[in-house]
Amino acid sequence: MRRSPEAGPILPAMQQSSATSAARAVGEDLLQAARTFFPDFTTAEAIPGHPDIVKISSPAGTGRVRRWPAGVLATDIAFSHEVMATARDTGLIPVPRLVSPPSASNEPSLRIGSRRFDAQEWMLGAPPPRSEAAWPNPEDRIDIPVVLAPAAFSAVIATAARLHDVTTTIAARQGIPTAPMSMLPGAVRQAHGRHLAALRARARREPAIQRWLATGERLMAAAEPIVLATPEELGLPASVLHLGLWPAHVLLEGNALTGLLGWGRVAAGSPLLDIAQATLRLQGWSDEVVELALGAYAEARPLSPEERRLLPAVAALDAVATTGRLLEQTYAVDEPARPPTALRAAIDMMLRSMTALDRSLIAQSTVGKSKRTPWRRGPRPTPMRVQEGGKSRARRR
Repeated sequence: MRRSPEAGPILPAMQQSSATSAARAVGEDLLQAARTFFPDFTTAEAIPGHPDIVKISSPAGTGRVRRWPAGVLATDIAFSHEVMATARDTGLIPVPRLVSPPSASNEPSLRIGSRRFDAQEWMLGAPPPRSEAAWPNPEDRIDIPVVLAPAAFSAVIATAARLHDVTTTIAARQGIPTAPMSMLPGAVRQAHGRHLAALRARARREPAIQRWLATGERLMAAAEPIVLATPEELGLPASVLHLGLWPAHVLLEGNALTGLLGWGRVAAGSPLLDIAQATLRLQGWSDEVVELALGAYAEARPLSPEERRLLPAVAALDAVATTGRLLEQTYAVDEPARPPTALRAAIDMMLRSMTALDRSLIAQSTVGKSKRTPWRRGPRPTPMRVQEGGKSRARRR
């Protein structure tokens, strides 16, 4: 996704002391943004591994201020905010409430220097354990897949379905960020080349890299023709996708979903991308998990038979790219120590998913022209009519 200083009010002595103390860990621009969004804030707490986010405490409650990556356009931030507000208005999608700066500006975000900032209320709940790995330095964080309980996983899938259902009108607009299915094979090929160049020197010594290389080539060779032969208008209308369904963005209380974070990469495209990513990152690929995901999704928004048959190919390509990135983040670093157990377990989880997808694509190819996939049971749903939307600019992966 692509991404004038405003002076805040003078803080009381106690707040100035808190802000001065926080500046050592937070950064003056984040504190300046905090003063604008939360004029009466009392503390600003750095979040380990997330230097662009600060937790804010104030008499009115708790919030967070985010510094967007350099180069992000104000229009992209405004689109993210629109999608969040649309999802939140349903009352069924747990989205953080955005906090507007007290000024009467119509800007979707606050600009300080060359960077943009926004703010949200703090949501209840916590991500599942071990959803991030600190590597190679203690202050670094890597998003990693984690197996959620079936109830929590189903809740995330159902939430994604509701998001897709309420954003079809937005997705049909021109000029919004998009993630066309036709660009997926090329984007994965490019990512694969970058990962391969970074990992080549370590491949002989790391069996995990060798498994990724062998299985990844087979998956790309099998999945690319399937995706490229699929028309963009297949199945349901395009929706706005979350494209950030990592465990670290899932807030839970027990197995109940209380919040969904990570709305910075939303784009219009096929719902299959969100379903595939959520399945790979929140459970791992298997026939049983796919049935669970499709069942939870269908409660809010059924998929066409063609989309169901396309899902393994989409997931295969995403698995190649996601696993390659995890391997690069793990092994293409100047660190002699062994990577943490959680990170190595996450890579093994992704490699098992790649092996399962390899079997799924082989089994699917033997079905021929059958109307049903090997793992689909029960009657086929009635295909829904397609709505045509306008062309939009393509988002970079």
